[in-house]
Amino acid sequence: MKVEVSEISSVKRTLTIEVPEEDVKKEFSRAYTDLRKRIKVPGFRPGKAPLSLLHNRYADVIREDVVMKLVPDYSRRAVKEVGIKPIVVEYPPVDHMSIKKDEAFSFTATVEVEPTFEVKDVSGIPIKKEIRVVTDEDEEKALDGLRRRQAELHAITEDRDTGEDDFVSVDIKGFIGQKPVADLTQNSVLIHIGSKSSYMGTELDSHLVGKQKGDIVDVTGTFPKDKSYPSFSNKPVELSIKILEVKTAVLPDLDDEFATDLGLESLDELKVKVRESLESQLNKDKEKQYKDQILKHLVETHAFDIPPSLLKEEMALALQHVQHDHSHHESSGKAHSEKSSESDSTEQQEQLRTLQTNIQETATAQVKARFILDAIAKKEGFTLSDDEIETEYGRLADQMKISISEVKKKVHEVGDNKGVDRLKGRLLHQKSLQHVYDNANIHD
Repeated sequence: MKVEVSEISSVKRTLTIEVPEEDVKKEFSRAYTDLRKRIKVPGFRPGKAPLSLLHNRYADVIREDVVMKLVPDYSRRAVKEVGIKPIVVEYPPVDHMSIKKDEAFSFTATVEVEPTFEVKDVSGIPIKKEIRVVTDEDEEKALDGLRRRQAELHAITEDRDTGEDDFVSVDIKGFIGQKPVADLTQNSVLIHIGSKSSYMGTELDSHLVGKQKGDIVDVTGTFPKDKSYPSFSNKPVELSIKILEVKTAVLPDLDDEFATDLGLESLDELKVKVRESLESQLNKDKEKQYKDQILKHLVETHAFDIPPSLLKEEMALALQHVQHDHSHHESSGKAHSEKSSESDSTEQQEQLRTLQTNIQETATAQVKARFILDAIAKKEGFTLSDDEIETEYGRLADQMKISISEVKKKVHEVGDNKGVDRLKGRLLHQKSLQHVYDNANIHD
């Protein structure tokens, strides 16, 4: 086998590979033997048809079979022979008519490789200090949130209209084309006025304010795009909403009794715990912001090309996330009327296009950051212990609300150890980033 290597770019190589005549003959012989076993030729027993007959009838099939076998096989051999660690190997279309059984066969393969670059000194990277602190107002809001989560709903007995922050229990009947639709009908639905609750894409708050128990509210809108209900998508929807009961949230007093109900000794202890929690979360937010600054600095100070296939993969993943978020927003957005729905849709489409224009820049930065963090890990000699990997499995299990064994199964289901490699790679990236952060220069 002969191999010639040409450099297209710092991350791309072209391999011109020549398969020896002897190996081509062997492959043709193998292909004819396999075909003879599979093909039934009238007048001949299975496996006994003459090669000349097979050649006349199935020459194109044989050539294609040989090419499909030789190209990937000899590409792997060539990559190994020249010492390249490929990210991906691409084969240009090969004209199978060009191969002859008594001649050497040549073809080309394009190989993407990891970029080579020198990691710059990453100690003392300047980071602008975040000056945010936990305030008394933050503490009061957190305590109020605790009270709201412990609130009890009491039915309103006085004669008054519904207002912001009330709760209403309603029955909802849905109609499309004046015909009732069972899937759009629900009973005893509790709605918090002011939470921007929507039903089938129609926001309900404005329709429920200023009403009383027993009122029936008619709402029109447009059914959102939904793969589960393709026949309903974009059709006018009529909702008949009956208010069964109006309730208000009664918050517990902020006192020692409230604290003991939460398992603490006193209100003072509760306040201390709340402030500690707020400060802990703020410190986590600051650290994330600092690390984001570090990644931006690393990407901007290291110039190198990235493999096109990895960029394409990252962009596809980012686009998928954008489209998912857009679809979710669309399904829960306003739809008070056909006109407003069309206006919202146009605005959302424009927002989607704007996001898409930023995808390549963001994806490029993310791929570059991974290579830089890989290089830092290699330079610093970072490794992973079995305990660290097991801890990560446990963290994922808690996050996904499944067992550790189920997490491991999901990770190992990704073929060729890619799932495990990705998990280990992510942990090494975290180590590298933490190392740079620990040695950064945080200044005012």
